Amino acid sequence: MEKIAVIAGTLVDTKMGGEFLEKKGLEVELYPVSENPIEQTKFQHLKDEIKENEIKKIVSKIKSKGIKKILVYCNSLSSAVDMKKISKEENISIITPMNAYEIIANNYNNIGVLAANNKGLSGIEKTIIENNNNCNVIGIGMLPIVLDVESKKEANKIIIDNSLDIALKFFEKNNVESIILGCTHFSYFSNEIKNYTNLNIIDPSEMMYNLLMKIK
Repeated sequence: MEKIAVIAGTLVDTKMGGEFLEKKGLEVELYPVSENPIEQTKFQHLKDEIKENEIKKIVSKIKSKGIKKILVYCNSLSSAVDMKKISKEENISIITPMNAYEIIANNYNNIGVLAANNKGLSGIEKTIIENNNNCNVIGIGMLPIVLDVESKKEANKIIIDNSLDIALKFFEKNNVESIILGCTHFSYFSNEIKNYTNLNIIDPSEMMYNLLMKIK
């Protein structure tokens, strides 16, 4: 069976990415970059050369195992590091949430984004605008939500305690067509959040999987 390497920002979202692929019947190997969201946020603000070198070290380990496909299961990490550049330089296939947003961008003129931090939000907006410069992106970045997911707080409590129900009303009032869950941690409450809005909720995970499977 083909093995997929999963790189993500923390131990938790790396494990979430692995579990997502395992449910699809795939074999995975996990490569977290940081231990927790705070350390990952600090990593994302390092100089580009330092970040790229750290990711290349991980990619080197992956290649040494004979693995040919990588899923980067982290929005903000994908925003902070040029994964397309690394993919080309290291000659290995890398799929990230940004690949999904390149496709999604062309379907909307006004879209909302819930992100883990503003670094991730900026990267998502950049990807969308580069592929559809007529699309207006309205976003919110909230690291405390990620911390709540990592502590395994109950999903509906996360939504209420972080005023996401109010944030959804904000998006509705600004006439967004859909809301992107711009953090892979947010799959944790993707079903529950749909109970608080009639807006379409976009979780990029399935699209990332489909793109991964198209790679020969």
